[in-house]
Amino acid sequence: AAIILVFGSMGLHAQELIAVEHLNGNSEFYSRIDTAIAHSRNGDRVYVPGTPLMNIGTLIINKRLKITGAGINPDSSMATGISNLTGNIIIVSGADSGSLEGISLNGNITFGTSHNDQHVSTYCISRCNFNELMLSFNGSDTTTSFMMVRECIIRGAVFGGYSNSIFRNNILQVQVNYFTGALFLNNAFLYDNVGTISENVRNTTFSNNIFKNSCVARSANWSNPPTCSYDNNYSNNLLNNTLTFGWSGGWGGWNCSSDPARNGIGNLSENLEYVNDTLIYQNASGNTYTFHNNYHLKINSPGKNAGTDGTDIGIYGGNPPFKDGSMPSNPHIRYKNVAGTTNTNGTLNIHFKVAAQDH
Repeated sequence: AAIILVFGSMGLHAQELIAVEHLNGNSEFYSRIDTAIAHSRNGDRVYVPGTPLMNIGTLIINKRLKITGAGINPDSSMATGISNLTGNIIIVSGADSGSLEGISLNGNITFGTSHNDQHVSTYCISRCNFNELMLSFNGSDTTTSFMMVRECIIRGAVFGGYSNSIFRNNILQVQVNYFTGALFLNNAFLYDNVGTISENVRNTTFSNNIFKNSCVARSANWSNPPTCSYDNNYSNNLLNNTLTFGWSGGWGGWNCSSDPARNGIGNLSENLEYVNDTLIYQNASGNTYTFHNNYHLKINSPGKNAGTDGTDIGIYGGNPPFKDGSMPSNPHIRYKNVAGTTNTNGTLNIHFKVAAQDH
């Protein structure tokens, strides 16, 4: 894999090649990612190089593939560039036990094109940066899919398809919707709106997260009547506002908080509330993630070592914590220097430094 990465970084043309590493050890290279997916087989690894911008259109993944990019953080991917894609990714039945890692996507990730092909089991999305995430074809249709989403930057809303997926150590800029029995652990919620942080979420646990700015979980969708979130467990989270339940508005004058079946009955809230902004992050503000923000907790923050496992509340807690630099787990090129011409002996001097990743 390291050799593929090294030669995939040499020259402008080679830099745009996608490598497919087959289970038998043979490798093939393609100039288009959809062609690479079409020629891959279950269990193959697909390596997406760093590129200024690769237009993928609508890419459908229907095989068990480990798809790995060069990373999403320009500071830690200076030698290779980040894997910068534009378009949308749709993951459908047949992709069970696959993964997507180290990809920066100017578009959405969706599971399924319809109810029939949206069920994907044990898929993992890690260290990716993308817009909206829908775990069923429209986000609200019930799916049997189970996902692990970790250490990602999710810039848009998350629609869970009432799945019981696990989200840990992510940075989420907008609200989450349509989950049943899910786990949200050690995430950072940046949503800065008087609206809601969750809609139609049930029997779900939120633990060791940081809810910054408007920490409102009253949660209803804009239907008539609305359906609120209920029977959730909010425990050991760091808040700088009050966590409330129910809804006092909606279409047709519906008052969700007046309906005991829909007003958040069963929601538990045992959190560190009213923590001043100045006692949370070392250097981060607003609801938009940037690579230059520092989401480590301040030394005197009440979230330090206050997680249920003794680590920090937020993305730098848990095991493993959020990885600075967001590098994918495969060996990473830290430095490269390719001479512009050969020397007098006809030799082209090439110097690469490759670092293994601990996780």
